[in-house]
Amino acid sequence: MVIKICGITRLQDAQVAIEAGADALGFVFEPISPRYLPRQPDWQAWVGTLRGIRRVLVIADLSNLPAEWHLFDALQYTLPEGVAPDTFRQALPPLPLWLALRIKPSDTPESVLTVMHTFAHLAERFLLDAYHPDLPGGTGETHDWQRARAICAQSPRPVLLAGGLTPANVADAIRQVQPDGVDVSSGVEAMPGTKDAEKVRQFIHVVRAMH
Repeated sequence: MVIKICGITRLQDAQVAIEAGADALGFVFEPISPRYLPRQPDWQAWVGTLRGIRRVLVIADLSNLPAEWHLFDALQYTLPEGVAPDTFRQALPPLPLWLALRIKPSDTPESVLTVMHTFAHLAERFLLDAYHPDLPGGTGETHDWQRARAICAQSPRPVLLAGGLTPANVADAIRQVQPDGVDVSSGVEAMPGTKDAEKVRQFIHVVRAMH
């Protein structure tokens, strides 16, 4: 079970997550987000020093790709609508791709799986997130877990479940959805962009205790 703690903006938050046993950390490069990493003037100095964890660069718009993308181990990118697989991959840096899918209320498992199969040859894994018309992620909103379970059961690649997860509901989410991993951001925060160390530890402990 892969555990990703997303929206990291401070070295001390990264260290807490690593010590607690997270597998991956997400760093957001979307200016609209309260977790926008470049607001921290010294981020380049410490992101590159992190060891024993996968550092995931998170963007929803290619224009926000930082020049320092080489400091990261994977790229999480929100799939734009109507894009062709081959031209799409050519525009991205040569990092393993975690493709985020924002699941709309109207999406069926079949429609989501069709997209997954179209892009499976390009992606290392998929991430299922709740849809919000204005925000790329970190909204704290959950989505239909029964639908997510149907998607996970047939996905051609490993799936991380995101969207509204907390220490209180992640065990139930894992039981219902059976994902390959979980991704949390706002659910382990003291305030937007600042993690609550105890919530981070509790979230990871709950997940690890299930396996």
